[in-house]
Amino acid sequence: MTIDWDEKKALLQEPNIAAVTQLCDELMEKKPGSVVPYIDPVHDEDECRIVSLHIAPGKGTESGFVSHFNDDEAARRATSIYEAVELDPRYVMPWNAYPWVRDPELPSALNVQEKTDGLRPFRQFLKINKRVSAVIAHGADAHAFLTLFEKTYHSSLKNRGVKIYKATALGGRAFAVSATKQDELLAKNVDVYKDAMQRAGIQHL
Repeated sequence: MTIDWDEKKALLQEPNIAAVTQLCDELMEKKPGSVVPYIDPVHDEDECRIVSLHIAPGKGTESGFVSHFNDDEAARRATSIYEAVELDPRYVMPWNAYPWVRDPELPSALNVQEKTDGLRPFRQFLKINKRVSAVIAHGADAHAFLTLFEKTYHSSLKNRGVKIYKATALGGRAFAVSATKQDELLAKNVDVYKDAMQRAGIQHL
């Protein structure tokens, strides 16, 4: 499937994603010279019930977007999860604990400063997506980030009744295992999304 990214760019100011687009723009303004990939406009800030939280923008975000249509392993796995659980993308939205594109030379783990830098943006992101009932943290770093978030803002997710799920990262080292093990990991991710969908009362496609 060939994606027309210019067509997606033209949709970034549509009401279903405009506030998130503005947040990405503001984050880039705060760090001159930085890049924050936009969120694919297939997602919907009024309908979003599940946040799929990843660590940092990956290689596929060269498209200019955080999208499950990107050309990388993690994106392809996200697509296969959405298909397996019949999840309409408007009910889920991806975000990165550290939303800025990092230098590929850096170690893949986030440092304390990076996690701290991501706290306010994530809080702003949640203020836009008011109907979220679950956050799925992909990877140990994303989970550690949420622990820090809860500490910093005094359990703001728990107080809002938002459930936090731990899942494996969808790319990188997590999947550097045998094919059988990869299938197992994917199946576990599918179960997590099923549970989150049930909790949110999301109908299958």
